[in-house]
Amino acid sequence: DLKKAATRLRRTGTFGSVALAEAETIESDQSLDITAEIAEQKRRRFGFGGEVATSDGISLRTYWVNRNLWGGAERLRFDAEITGIGGTQNNEEYLLSLRYDRPATWGPDTDLFVVGRLEQEDKDDLFSRRATVGVGFKHFPSDKRTYEYGIALTAGEDRDALGDKKYLLFILPAKLTRDYRDIPLDPTTGHFLIASAIPFLAIDGADNGLRTFLDYRIYRSVGEVRPVTFAFRAQLGSVAGPSLADSPSDFLFYSGGSGTVRGHPYESLGVDLGGGSQIGGRSFLGFSAEARVKVTDTIGVVGFFDYGFVGSDPLPSESTGDYQTGAGLGVRYATGIGPIRVDVAVPVSGPDTGSNFEIYVGIGQAF
Repeated sequence: DLKKAATRLRRTGTFGSVALAEAETIESDQSLDITAEIAEQKRRRFGFGGEVATSDGISLRTYWVNRNLWGGAERLRFDAEITGIGGTQNNEEYLLSLRYDRPATWGPDTDLFVVGRLEQEDKDDLFSRRATVGVGFKHFPSDKRTYEYGIALTAGEDRDALGDKKYLLFILPAKLTRDYRDIPLDPTTGHFLIASAIPFLAIDGADNGLRTFLDYRIYRSVGEVRPVTFAFRAQLGSVAGPSLADSPSDFLFYSGGSGTVRGHPYESLGVDLGGGSQIGGRSFLGFSAEARVKVTDTIGVVGFFDYGFVGSDPLPSESTGDYQTGAGLGVRYATGIGPIRVDVAVPVSGPDTGSNFEIYVGIGQAF
């Protein structure tokens, strides 16, 4: 009970430290005193960052957060981002988001959240603007499992190779997360699962449908002197209901990049429409495998292989899509906050593989 109470306090993000200590002796009325030592973090925080790339131009982002808005550990966060300033493609993209979280709204382990989001995407094959507002709950049945569910309205307008479309959708998003990894940023055993389902009703434009996505990861280690961890990941996505032309662009799937197939450019594989044009697919299938070898206490090497498929139908089929593969090697340097990751990957197969390579740098394992 004490552990659960401390976890609930830490989960709010309001406190920098939480310690609950039992008294040495039981009182005459059979009660036991508990001393709570709690240190509140600074209520407000502001941050910003930026990047400069020769092809993509300048990217700027900032956020502001209040950890204890009205004294009940309510959390309010505002994010803003702009990318593509001065890039060679002159494709500027924007994001504005606002999120409010209120802990213990429906019982001690169910939080309320309210979200609002405005965004613009501008890519070679897609121009999209979207606005979303929603409300939902996040439930914590244990420290290993969470459930999210809610309702939302999203309005958008897309322009792609199949034409222009506008839509207004009523959506019912739901998500399950199971995290049984021993160390989230550097797992050696256990498994991790995210499963989401988004039924949507078309108020205007598009059609009724269902978007589903599954991401499952498993880890096994062997050896003691130089342990080897084998990590496997499977991803499956589908959009059922509307045709490819009527599907909202942010519901469709692409392959390529650090989260799917390394060695290929980000979102480089979609549904080929001919003439150099493509669009996202209604189905996605991805597999990744890594062998992580511990060389010293701080240095590790990794070999990996990735596969990604994108199809035009809700179920993956060789006749309705295409695939790409990539492989590479990486180095890991262990730090107190997780391993620093450097991966170098090359395309193995797929459309327009060429002879390029991609480099990925981050903190934590790739998955």
